[in-house]
Amino acid sequence: MSQPSKSELSILKVLWAEAPLSAREIQEKVGPELGWSFSTTRTTLSRMVEKSLLEICTKHGVRIYEPVDSKARTLSGVMREFFGTVLEMKGPLPTAAFHDSKVLTEEEWLELDDLLNGSNRDD
Repeated sequence: MSQPSKSELSILKVLWAEAPLSAREIQEKVGPELGWSFSTTRTTLSRMVEKSLLEICTKHGVRIYEPVDSKARTLSGVMREFFGTVLEMKGPLPTAAFHDSKVLTEEEWLELDDLLNGSNRDD
């Protein structure tokens, strides 16, 4: 799976909190923040489906979107790429810095830590 862009992460963040949502509902939440028209949001959603970041199903005749992977799984990929490519870090990653994040619950932080560090975590 390819990594999400910054704008795709904005969409995923909304969907992790409120999925499933229609394209119109997603537009209402991210359109003003991103300065996008509805057609731009729909195009981005289609690309995200192609990239296997989102899945579509139909409910009552309306297409609705949900993330394919959990927040922790997606963020672990983004973080691993950043730490490996930009900072050239290998081995255990400093997930403790994200423990107090308002975006991650305790369970999500533990999942993220497990995905990034596995048995390297000291419990």
